[in-house]
Amino acid sequence: MPMTGEEFSTLADRELLILIAQGDEQAFTSLYWKYSTPLLGNLVKLVKDQLLAEELLQELFTKVWQKRESLQVDKDFKAYLFRMAYHLVVDFYRKLQRDKSLLSHFQEVISGNYSHIEEIFNLKDSQQLLDKALDRLSPQQRKVFQLCRLEGRTYKETAELLNISQHTVKEYFVKANASVRHYLSEHTDIALVLLMIHIIHHSV
Repeated sequence: MPMTGEEFSTLADRELLILIAQGDEQAFTSLYWKYSTPLLGNLVKLVKDQLLAEELLQELFTKVWQKRESLQVDKDFKAYLFRMAYHLVVDFYRKLQRDKSLLSHFQEVISGNYSHIEEIFNLKDSQQLLDKALDRLSPQQRKVFQLCRLEGRTYKETAELLNISQHTVKEYFVKANASVRHYLSEHTDIALVLLMIHIIHHSV
């Protein structure tokens, strides 16, 4: 008697992989639903684009199905899937470096997603890129940016430290923020290399 979907969901990865190696599509579907949500969340975090993440997820599971007969059932399959996802993301960024139209599109994504740029600030290897962006600022703008953005101080705290008004701090910060953001969006190729380093350091 064929197994039900509920019965498939109770099987361990090893059992599912044995069935998948035999071409069992229901077992494959069960494995997909087991891991697709966490994998998609991780991919969205890495590429900052929902549709692209979904495409990479489909590519990942297509590869799993294609390799079904050679999958090692005794390995940690969750870790294996996340490593596969990591390699797909790295391949995407390598392709991005070669594809000018795709790069142009991603520049817009990066420019419009400042949280993505902030991740670059947290990288040790990004210091040179950040220093170049800060060199474009006036001395006061640079001080304000460093205190507010890099040290996380409030406008009030920064104003007291620099002996200027909070309104002036805000003006300096807004201008500095826009300048740094513009510089990084113009240097997407460098930023992407740094993001790849970030991906490597945070992969499973």
